[in-house]
Amino acid sequence: MVYNEKGFTLLESLLVLSIFLLVVSFSLILLKPHYLILEKHFFFSQLKADLLYAQQYALSTQKQVNVTFSNQNHFYYIRKYNGELLVKRDYSEDISVTGGTQPTSFKYTSSGNINSFGSLYIYIGKEGYLFTFLIGGGRFYVMKI
Repeated sequence: MVYNEKGFTLLESLLVLSIFLLVVSFSLILLKPHYLILEKHFFFSQLKADLLYAQQYALSTQKQVNVTFSNQNHFYYIRKYNGELLVKRDYSEDISVTGGTQPTSFKYTSSGNINSFGSLYIYIGKEGYLFTFLIGGGRFYVMKI
C-alpha cells in the first residue's frame, strides 16, 4: 500500500498556528505604547493649531472667541462671539483635561489676548502635562509634570 504524502499533519498545522499567534500577540503588546505616543502627539498638535486659529480669528474679526473643554464628553469646541460653532474636536477617552489655575472655558478677546491666564492639567494615560497660558498675547506652552 502506497500513501500519498502531499500535505501537513494536524499536529504540524497546529504548531505553526500557535507560533504565529504567539508572535502576533507579542507585537500587539509592544505596539500599545507607540499608539499612546502617536495619540499624545496628535492631540497636542491639533490643540495648538486650533488655539492659534481661534486667536487669529479673534484678531481678524475683532470679535471675541470662546474656547470650552468638556472633559465628561471628551471634546472641546471653539465658538464665535454669537455662539456659532467654529471648531469641535473629539478626543480619546484616555485623555483627561481638567482646570487648574485656568478654567476649562476661556475667551480670546478681539485683541488676540486671552481673558484669563493660568494652567490646565492634561492627563494622557498615566502621564500628566501642564498646559500653561501666559499673561498677554495669548501665548501658551506644554510641560510634562
